[in-house]
Amino acid sequence: MVEAKPQIHDHLTVTPTGAALGAEISGVNLSSELSDSEFEQIEAAFHQHSVIFFRNQNLSPDRHVKFTKKFGEIEISPITQYALPSHPEVLLVTNVEENGKPIGLADAGRFWHSDISYIETPPRCSILHAKEVPFENGKSLGETHFVSTAAAFDDLDDGIKQKAIGLKAIHSFRHKKRAADTKRDAITRRDQQKERPNVLHPVIRTHPVTGRKCIYVASDGECIGIEGLPDAEALTLIDYLANHCIQEKFKYRHQWQVGDVLMWDNCSVQHKTIKDFDLPLRRLMHRTTVNGTRPV
Repeated sequence: MVEAKPQIHDHLTVTPTGAALGAEISGVNLSSELSDSEFEQIEAAFHQHSVIFFRNQNLSPDRHVKFTKKFGEIEISPITQYALPSHPEVLLVTNVEENGKPIGLADAGRFWHSDISYIETPPRCSILHAKEVPFENGKSLGETHFVSTAAAFDDLDDGIKQKAIGLKAIHSFRHKKRAADTKRDAITRRDQQKERPNVLHPVIRTHPVTGRKCIYVASDGECIGIEGLPDAEALTLIDYLANHCIQEKFKYRHQWQVGDVLMWDNCSVQHKTIKDFDLPLRRLMHRTTVNGTRPV
């Protein structure tokens, strides 16, 4: 656990969650223009805590996109049928259906992963804005769990660290695990498979800003091998590192509220959505994603 003492900067307050990662930022309205000082403080908190969130925000798609662009170039999802019609930068993450068909990604993030690790330059971060949140018996459902892969690396035995540093894992879109109840278009998925060959990324990557070492493998189909290692040895190491990352001591569990804006660092964080609700309980998130750099 980390100290959850608020850090006050002018009118902006950063309150750590007390977990291995995560902090709430209050005293700022993201619908208004941010000053340079405010953004610098927000970005510094993001680098320090890896997951940051703001409560009680009401962002229009325009303001959501504008805030996102402060962190870099926006990545447009190839799943164009689930984009907000007026804003292709905004992906709908939702279980809502119209005429029996999903209007967005209902099965996103069911397994531990780093976003889009199967491309050469995975995203820097993603930003979710909660528009509708399922509640039952007064409890928020559909938590998102986050783990610090930087804290997980720090906790590794020195022997495992030395073995893993310098290795490159094979990340595969084709083998990425999907939820059993997915309603995504299978034809579209096959077309994407043809366009996305396997890529190699460091098993232990270095954060491009903080310099921290982070474990960068997941076992639910994300990584299918390690260059230069026999399959059995590679998969054993991948499973060990992946399971090491998801221990409770590295975890923050986010309970969503309507109006939350939350963002996570895709280098130093893995995440997973908890599916503990069904229609008629509705969940609707607007998501944007920022382009990243090649892992090193």
